[in-house]
Amino acid sequence: MKTMLAWAALALTGGLVPGVAAAQSAKPVVAVVRIDDLTRSGQAQNLTAMIESAIAGTGRFRLMERERMGQLTGEQARARGGMVTTNTPGRVGGFEGVDYLVYGTITSLSAKSGADAAGNLLHGLLGNKNAGCNERATTLALDIKITDTDTGEIRYVTRLDETQTTSACGSAAQTDATALLRTAAEKIATGLVTKIWPMQVAAVGADGSVVLNYGEGTVAAGQMMMLYAKGQEIRDPATGDVLDVETTPLGLVKVAAVNGRTSRAQPASAFAAGIPVGALARLASKEEIRAMGRRK
Repeated sequence: MKTMLAWAALALTGGLVPGVAAAQSAKPVVAVVRIDDLTRSGQAQNLTAMIESAIAGTGRFRLMERERMGQLTGEQARARGGMVTTNTPGRVGGFEGVDYLVYGTITSLSAKSGADAAGNLLHGLLGNKNAGCNERATTLALDIKITDTDTGEIRYVTRLDETQTTSACGSAAQTDATALLRTAAEKIATGLVTKIWPMQVAAVGADGSVVLNYGEGTVAAGQMMMLYAKGQEIRDPATGDVLDVETTPLGLVKVAAVNGRTSRAQPASAFAAGIPVGALARLASKEEIRAMGRRK
């Protein structure tokens, strides 16, 4: 449990009524600290805003506003410079009241164009020899790191590569950078949420269907999920921190319907025993799907 969560609720809600503040304090606080742009594309601010919106949209976190983050960053810099004192001497990279910090870097934003021979041939047959068709593949690469301010532990780190292909005839293909950024932001939010709160079976129906504790924005109809039984926790003998949790594969389910906060899935492979409530669910890999198909 985060020690400063209740304080953060009061500071960030501006003195909400006690019932509302108590409900708000149950959610961890996240702040997007910095998005660097090595490509100088000018998209860092847009990506920051989209990440904030995507995280807030999950409903599982509260967001530290950028204006307040600026104030805290300034205070921290002044404390390091000896201009003011701090209640957390020597602490760098974290803020009281914030539970998780998001850092990111736009490492690549590139476009590659090429001629569409089939399109050019079609236009030639139609007598319009000057109107060529062009394709453009635009790739956005991001490095993302999310840290726990209490422990300094990196809770989530990943590299995202998003590609969009567009085409146009008679003019240059246009790329919608906003769509690329938004897709990346949604994946960052999903990665954070599922790392802190794993996807699990919330209920099992009489017909064998299962209800997962994630819905719109995280799960899509048609996705294959592998279910796992939770086993023994593996802890660091020095610190007591949980390093890993042993899991046993149970079988596959296919998402059939997605609602706001839940989704319903049907078994897609044989299960040796009943599906337990609380079983972990993860997006199945192609190898897992093939392996389960052979077992079936």
